[in-house]
Amino acid sequence: MSHPRVFFERPVEHAVLDPNNPEVAAAHLPCAAVEVPLRRDEPWLEAEPLRATRSRLEESGDLLRSESGDEWFASRRAPHREVDLRAAGRSYAITLDASGESRPAVVGSIGGARVGSECHEGAIYLHRGRQFLVTQLDLDAHVVRVRAVDSPFYTRAVSEKETEILERQRTRPAGNFRLVQGRLRVTTHITGFERRRVRGQDLIGTEPLDLPPSSFETIGVWIELPDEIPDALAEEGLHHMGGIHALEHAALSLFPLFALCDRHDVGGISYRRHPQVERSAVFFYDGHAGGTGIAASLFDRFESLLAATLELVADCPCEQGCPACVHSPKCGSGNRPIDKAAAIRVLRLLLGHDRLRAPGLRGPARPAESAPRTEALSPDPAAAPHRLLFFDLETQRSADEVGGWHNAHLMRLALAVVYDAVADRFETYAEADVDALLARLREAELVVGFNIRRFDYAVLRGYTDRDLAELPTFDLLDAVHARLGFRLSLGHLAEETLGVSKSGDGLQSLAWWKDGRFEDVEAYCRKDVALVRDLFGHALDHGHLLFRTRAGERVRLPARWSVEELVERESARTDSAARAQPARGRAS
Repeated sequence: MSHPRVFFERPVEHAVLDPNNPEVAAAHLPCAAVEVPLRRDEPWLEAEPLRATRSRLEESGDLLRSESGDEWFASRRAPHREVDLRAAGRSYAITLDASGESRPAVVGSIGGARVGSECHEGAIYLHRGRQFLVTQLDLDAHVVRVRAVDSPFYTRAVSEKETEILERQRTRPAGNFRLVQGRLRVTTHITGFERRRVRGQDLIGTEPLDLPPSSFETIGVWIELPDEIPDALAEEGLHHMGGIHALEHAALSLFPLFALCDRHDVGGISYRRHPQVERSAVFFYDGHAGGTGIAASLFDRFESLLAATLELVADCPCEQGCPACVHSPKCGSGNRPIDKAAAIRVLRLLLGHDRLRAPGLRGPARPAESAPRTEALSPDPAAAPHRLLFFDLETQRSADEVGGWHNAHLMRLALAVVYDAVADRFETYAEADVDALLARLREAELVVGFNIRRFDYAVLRGYTDRDLAELPTFDLLDAVHARLGFRLSLGHLAEETLGVSKSGDGLQSLAWWKDGRFEDVEAYCRKDVALVRDLFGHALDHGHLLFRTRAGERVRLPARWSVEELVERESARTDSAARAQPARGRAS
């Protein structure tokens, strides 16, 4: 009602379906087999993960295999009777508690994911506007027994939730945060429930509950917040946990605008500091076992969801938060803590409307370069049989825009250039090609670059959770620093050794990118890759590079490198790291 244009102008929300959900498929494959036998020559049935689900059903006896082995039949005549239309997994029957009756009347049914919070003993359950008091929750028989009442109070479960990251599937930088999609295990502990008056919502009392924790695996997306955001909230006297908790509630309420779902089809959890992420994080996940595809469908549109969330919260006329913006009717902690002002500030920082304030730059990733001067590049000396790749990238944002060099993973890839020494060709990768770029770098026996360990790999960390230190790498800047004890810029080395100047610098590249001069950015990046290649080749041929001292003397920098030795050294290092990884117990 407050945003009529959303109703009239937005496109129709996305209809999301995940036919490979193992819980859903396990229920529906026997139903399909009743109508027409499942055949091996059906391509959809042989594809994973349906093939694994079919095998599991055969082992459990729900599907029977034909003598020929090419068909599967349902073992029961009416398996559809066990399928819940409203939830994945086993449902619970809600029946009237009528002593002495052999077949008590059925009131309805509820999914296993919600039964603990809505149908615990002592709960007031609403069905078609009528109130029912839950007298018994039989977890073994999957039955809830209730009796009709006229109660002046309602109940609300008090719960604690935990989220374990099982697998990271994809990641990307977005605004001033990193967005990740992955497989999660969500565990809920129902610790008690509150009784509140219907009129006024006054708290009457609380009672503890002793229920076993319930867990399910699902798919979710989560925001990893940079440390500057909680620091900014603390400086301004805003509540960090209250802000991200309010953000979580408001964003969840808007999921139905972006995907065809009910707000109860998705869940969320906020962490001041998640133990696996090791920083503040907000999780959004499919509320049904196995995942339904809702959260994953928003991975590429998440900025739009946050922008709508900011509009919803900022435009709400309430002062401290209300059910129209940041309060949730299903919050297990009773909407505590909630800080509406903090949520607005967090959203503005996440979306980049407000700039992250850095405590101070933590060492520039790109040393100052010499003035540009156009000269011809030297011929390529790298004709080694090894798979050598020379690599450099440019970014869409500066270190100042993301709060410092330590947040390089938020700077976003503008483009990257790779030179293949064996094929003698340059390759350009845009942000949309980042997965192909990472795969290309993993093919190399040696990746050669200038300051790539501290800068280029740090930028790419926004797109992958794989440790890029595992890549066999020779960093020319690290080699110079190890020899001299101080760093030299790429422009200085190129001008003194090759007589060639750089065609620009990082800030110039950023200006070109923002002006839409993408060809200039690519040419600049390609020139830098060529300079690294030619400096590397000069060292191979002559055993040194040249630089000028502060006193103005032009001197040699010993650089007796051997491609064979570098490849062998990096291969031994990466093999040793791979062997040590299981011992470290590295989380996925």
